[in-house]
Amino acid sequence: MPAVTAWQEVADRIFVRRYDPFDVNVTVVAGSHGTLLIDTRTTLVEATEVREHLRELPVAAPTAVVITHAHLDHCLGAGAFAGLPLWASDGCRGDLRRHGVAQRDRWLDWLPEEQHAHLRASPIPVPDRPVTDRHRLDLGGRDVELLVPGRGHTDHDLVVHVPDAATVLAGDLVEVGAPPQFHDAYPFEWPATLARVEALGAEVTVPGHGAPADAATVSTQQRELAHLAALARELLGGIRGRDSVLSGSPFPPEATAIALERAAATGTGPAR
Repeated sequence: MPAVTAWQEVADRIFVRRYDPFDVNVTVVAGSHGTLLIDTRTTLVEATEVREHLRELPVAAPTAVVITHAHLDHCLGAGAFAGLPLWASDGCRGDLRRHGVAQRDRWLDWLPEEQHAHLRASPIPVPDRPVTDRHRLDLGGRDVELLVPGRGHTDHDLVVHVPDAATVLAGDLVEVGAPPQFHDAYPFEWPATLARVEALGAEVTVPGHGAPADAATVSTQQRELAHLAALARELLGGIRGRDSVLSGSPFPPEATAIALERAAATGTGPAR
């Protein structure tokens, strides 16, 4: 399915736009005197396109920016919104400080050469509003919660909860249209972290990539992650062979193989 090329109002004054490459979501949440922009795409050039598209919305310009996690397809464009408060988990801020430059260098190997100059010209974000557990923002007639529910897709995922609209912006803790990405993941902790997100009772969940999801879709992904964790625990415990795990996984073999590597590297986790 091609990326959506227009804003979609998924709930009251919550607008999502999907962008190629990566089918990544950019989201706007508006109140009467404040507007949040959640995630900013991969480069200053891409984020400048977002700035132009924001003019199409029937809400005020952003008053703050939120980063869901430190992967550059979600945050390297933040410099296009310099001067606005930049919210992220404290762990995200630390990750960008320690690994942002090296991550940008790795992206040079993944992106076409014509994008390299744009990538090099995009500064590593420096979040100045860190969240360690949760923080409430008043947007005017609308409270928004920034929550750090636990380790999952990364060790610092942040979600945005809009209670009055029963909506959660989950970043890459939820992925639609492709398997979850496990390269920096914590496979044994991800199911419990996503269960905490589920407990917020959202009717609409905006994933980091792909179409907005309903509660049933999120529940299915949580069960699939829990099943994978159980398989990985059996593999590491010598109860099940690798081929059996790959064939029994709810995810494709390549994604499962990466998850197994991460499971071995991050520990078996508590017994279930």
